[in-house]
Amino acid sequence: MNARLKEPGIEQVKPGKYRIAIRIRLNGKIIERREIVSGTKEKARDRRYFLKRELREAKPAGSLKLPFKTFADALRIYREKRGPFSVEYEGSIKRVENDLGAAPLEGFEDRFEEYIRIFRITPSKRGNLRSPAAINRPIEIVKAVFSTLYALGLIKTNPINKVRFPEVKEIPRDITISEEDRKELIKAALKNPRTAHLADAINYAMQVPIRRSELVNMKIEDVDLFGASPSVRVRNGTTKNDMGTWKPIPPDMMAFFIRRKNEAKSKDEPVFGRTISGGRNDRSGENSCFVGLGDFKHSWDTIRREAKLPLIHFHDTRHVSATNLIDNGTPERVVMSIAGWKTNMLSTYYHREPKRALELVCFSRKCEDGVKTKRQKTG
Repeated sequence: MNARLKEPGIEQVKPGKYRIAIRIRLNGKIIERREIVSGTKEKARDRRYFLKRELREAKPAGSLKLPFKTFADALRIYREKRGPFSVEYEGSIKRVENDLGAAPLEGFEDRFEEYIRIFRITPSKRGNLRSPAAINRPIEIVKAVFSTLYALGLIKTNPINKVRFPEVKEIPRDITISEEDRKELIKAALKNPRTAHLADAINYAMQVPIRRSELVNMKIEDVDLFGASPSVRVRNGTTKNDMGTWKPIPPDMMAFFIRRKNEAKSKDEPVFGRTISGGRNDRSGENSCFVGLGDFKHSWDTIRREAKLPLIHFHDTRHVSATNLIDNGTPERVVMSIAGWKTNMLSTYYHREPKRALELVCFSRKCEDGVKTKRQKTG
């Protein structure tokens, strides 16, 4: 029998991650603790032993110093028990800490409710109302912080509940970019010498779900042209060893990736960018170097207007490319893996033209390519 033997109080949740659980009776009360331990099973076993001993001796677990009074103290515990986090998530935590770190935990839910109300009606730096994702982020962080405190037994109840602090539902933007639009965008980019270097990046983003930051940080060393499926790894800093996410290389871009791989002077060179004379700050030198895309928001707006397209954000290409992959027969789970979605975000970001949807309807099992129906010829 090959069934894995389970040790009481220790459960492996993923490779290198163990959940330890403790339940003891102290002074007539049942005390429970749960904690995630990274490392080996032996380390989890030792941690469980010491935590159990500390509970029986009525000492704070680990390096926690009680009592704690402010939300900044709660964030310190959250970082210690749940971290380390990605650079992006840590940046969001710091923004919340700057706004609410000095707030006392007693009555914190009242202050946080007022904070969210003001946050929702305050325009962003660009002057726009904040998106549902931007509003939900501080709610997610504060919920996670208090859930950690509750799991550690440091608070009796979690005041940040779903009833009082519901997350804002995201309304999907009805965005579609046709094949003709894609060609017009690439054509408009090539037409202007100041934006020509963005043509290949736009072509890639229109076919593969990718974030702007991932596109900018894509390195030559992560391009794999000789695997079973040509691909490129995007290291996004969301894991401790930064394994990143593998993205496919579209067939019509193989020549571009081969050329970039051959002409690159360093494996750390970005995949997308442009060649300039001298350096970024000194263009008078005779030597040339390859520089990355940087922040190309204004260039994207220039290209979009030149292509005579409505207001479309570059991030919308991520949703459009995901939709196209599904329409062409790619399984949803594969698209989620490529896009880096851990939850089914396709329900929010899946866009399709109404008439395009009709082409995918099947009234029998004998659909063309297993997806599309064959149109009946009339007459």
